[in-house]
Amino acid sequence: MESDMVHLGHIMHSMILAPHQDLDLAEAALEGEPEATATILEILRAPELRAALISRGASPTEANDIIGDIAGDCFGGERAKGGLHRLLGRYNGGCPLSAYFRHIATNRLISVKRKRKPTVSTDDEDARELPGAPVAPTDDALISLLRDALIVSLGRVDPEKLVLIRLIESYGIPQKQIGSLLGWHESKISRLKSDFLAELRSLVTEEVRKADPWLHLEWDDFLGLCAESVDLFAV
Repeated sequence: MESDMVHLGHIMHSMILAPHQDLDLAEAALEGEPEATATILEILRAPELRAALISRGASPTEANDIIGDIAGDCFGGERAKGGLHRLLGRYNGGCPLSAYFRHIATNRLISVKRKRKPTVSTDDEDARELPGAPVAPTDDALISLLRDALIVSLGRVDPEKLVLIRLIESYGIPQKQIGSLLGWHESKISRLKSDFLAELRSLVTEEVRKADPWLHLEWDDFLGLCAESVDLFAV
């Protein structure tokens, strides 16, 4: 299964556009340059980030609180070499800053939601949610959610289609050559490839909803989060 994750990494990355580089901006902000700092705060306060959180299941208050906490954590804390003790110092330029913040915000939303559990009450009118056991914010929550969904989905996907996809996407064998070896027309290979992606999309979406029913992720959201989660396919 681990080798399947590595191969799937190649497949998924082939479906995701290459990111932009904002590393210079982040480093300038960490050095205290006012213009760079103002730009970072503009990115955080842009309506798109708040809208993304709300679309994924956050309440307006939760979205505002999460964004405010991220803004503080970007610049707060000890100034270590490279700013690594600050949230902004952990940005490595592997994706746009806006995507990095969206990833962190979604991860924190998962932590907020998971630390709440329904209260058992004999009075329906008094039923409400109270905080459960504290759950420390962690950058692993989102990665674990995505990875688990992929692993389970790979175990359910049609193995014949998975092998064909690995041959095409990971090993670079032309579809026409595979078709010749199997005695199939190239169009059949194309249909199987499309069927695999449709099956994977359905299974992954189903698994994410099983884990966190409140989390609203469309397939494009999932691909975007995969692109932002640089450790997702590490095994």
